[in-house]
Amino acid sequence: MLLDEDGTAAEIIDTKTIGLTTYLSPTAVGAGVKSFAKGYRQKKTGRRPLQLGATLVIGPGNELLYADYEDHAGDHADLGEVLAAAGG
Repeated sequence: MLLDEDGTAAEIIDTKTIGLTTYLSPTAVGAGVKSFAKGYRQKKTGRRPLQLGATLVIGPGNELLYADYEDHAGDHADLGEVLAAAGG
């Protein structure tokens, strides 16, 4: 796991940021309602609250084995795919 407070890694791997259309898309709103209903609350946004994330599996020799870029908040990589890419 990499916490990228200054955005250096986000620039290198070219992750997206949330725009108004992404923020208000039915999928994103649905994910937010679902999270809220489960009791999750955003408490601290940090310096870059509109930055979307990515899940990468990098192997020996800096080989990119798996990449999944978030399209909206709440869009996460499939855990089975991540584990398969990681060899387990």
